[in-house]
Amino acid sequence: MKSFPFAAFCGTAALCLGSPLVLAEDATPLDDIVVTADRKARSVDATLAPVSIITRKDIEQYQATSLPDVLRRLPGITLSNSGGAGKATSVFIRGTHSSHVLVLVDGIKMGSATTGSVAFEDLPLDQVERIEVVRGPRSSLYGSEAIGGVIQIFTRKGGNGFQPEVSVSAGSHNTQKANVNLAGGDATTWYNVNAGTEKTDGFNATANNLEPDADGYARDSVALRAGHRFANGTDVDVSLLQAQGGNDYDGSFGNQSDFVQQAVSGKLRHTIGDKVVVTAQLGQAKDENDNFKDGTFKSRFNTSRATAAVQADVQVTPDAAMTIGVDQQRDKVNSNTTYDVTSRDNTGVFANYQQQLGATQFDVSARQDDNAQFGTHTTGGVAVGRDLSNGMRITAAYGTAFKAPTFNNLYYPNSGDPTLQPETSQNVELGVSGKAASDKVRWSANAFSNEIDNLISYPPPTYMVSQTDKARIQGVELGAGTQFAGWDVNANLTVQKPENRSGADAGKNLITRPEQLLNVDIDRELGKFRVGATVHGESKRYKDAANTATGKLAGYGSLDLRADYKLSKDWIVGAKIGNVLDKDYETNKGYNQDGVNGLVTVKYAPK
Repeated sequence: MKSFPFAAFCGTAALCLGSPLVLAEDATPLDDIVVTADRKARSVDATLAPVSIITRKDIEQYQATSLPDVLRRLPGITLSNSGGAGKATSVFIRGTHSSHVLVLVDGIKMGSATTGSVAFEDLPLDQVERIEVVRGPRSSLYGSEAIGGVIQIFTRKGGNGFQPEVSVSAGSHNTQKANVNLAGGDATTWYNVNAGTEKTDGFNATANNLEPDADGYARDSVALRAGHRFANGTDVDVSLLQAQGGNDYDGSFGNQSDFVQQAVSGKLRHTIGDKVVVTAQLGQAKDENDNFKDGTFKSRFNTSRATAAVQADVQVTPDAAMTIGVDQQRDKVNSNTTYDVTSRDNTGVFANYQQQLGATQFDVSARQDDNAQFGTHTTGGVAVGRDLSNGMRITAAYGTAFKAPTFNNLYYPNSGDPTLQPETSQNVELGVSGKAASDKVRWSANAFSNEIDNLISYPPPTYMVSQTDKARIQGVELGAGTQFAGWDVNANLTVQKPENRSGADAGKNLITRPEQLLNVDIDRELGKFRVGATVHGESKRYKDAANTATGKLAGYGSLDLRADYKLSKDWIVGAKIGNVLDKDYETNKGYNQDGVNGLVTVKYAPK
């Protein structure tokens, strides 16, 4: 296997496509509705924040194998993976830390209260109906963590008649997958039941031969969702997503782990007249890990997050709308490690006001959080958009955000500091977007600058927790999507400078964050066949704060190919080849990535 310079790769991709559309983001249909950007349902074109949408159709078309696999094709998103399927994976949005990304499943906050991050690698993709990704600060609506952006995952819902589906897959490294989905209902009652299992022998996770063996992964998952719409304007919706399994990895302290990821939600939505919608939701998320060394128990870190929220959406006038709400959160830790404090409460009160004045739209939001550990913290945001006569829109926005310290930051034995305050940020951005050719061409450009203060770190030589770091991340995202000569073409380019602004390493890049990201997806239907390709490229990144030669990870480019064939109206077979050019690269220093690999899937979905 060979490495591949990023600059050369970009040039090759541009020549192959022969079109400026390589600098692009997915084309979004006008009737797409998003709820994550404004914490309520709005059309994409009415939302001032940069939003990307991944539908069930996209997931199946791309033959994506994991949540990180499908996320990395979006603008501003990069990954750090520790050795293949099921291994620790960090997701970065716009160069911010992975703990600066808020993740929701059906409206419920996910994540570990001890580490502050989400186990993206353990969340199953077969149970997902839709993913919405909002780039930029959203703490003024959601509170802690939403510095870089918000990722919301919606489980499969049903409601269009009985629709069974069965799929099986087999591929490289003795990978085996099976999934059953049963959906049904109508416009007033809906349900979906999904169960899946997968396992892989994997490959050696580490490049240093610490333990020269294949590191496998296994996961069983289930998702349940049901709801009903009553005649009085009340909707009730309940959902469960759970994944559990085991993971092998290489390490001197531990090399095996058992995990559980769970999200449970109950939501009631009531419409009052034609101007007010009240929504109430209860939920709980769990992140549980037991760690072993050669079968001997070493540690347990189980955390839970219980949430309750009530909000009212009010149509004040035909041109003005307001949202007000309150939410409550309780985090708990259960571990064989002794924490001085094992639970904390947070209450947030928020409001959002939107006004349309002719071709100009204003959006103002504010939130105050009252936390048992650090007290109160206030965040806000303001955005303005202007529609131009030629189908273009210009936007400008300013927002503040914060990230609460984790239980490890605060109370981990011999290194935590209970006096830590939240990490804070101020973000400014400008955007322009447009559409042409009967909406078949859509494009966008966004420039942003994010100043982050009070960053928490563990500097050498003591590796005791510190809160003196600062960062500035500036960048530009370019994107477009179109249909060209029968091909669906979607692409995006991100250029960013994730810069450390404090200490001896001031001016250096933040660790594990590249400066350039490129994604190109091309797909076409040819009768019963559908073919496609994905090009992904990243520039160099560093694993050490000093950006030394020994800490450098070279840039790389990869090519994936896919095809599927309709055997009949009920049967379809698909095949995907990943890393076709067998490139040798790392996204986390010292951890291998897969070479050329394949997966074949057969699906039965009677119509």
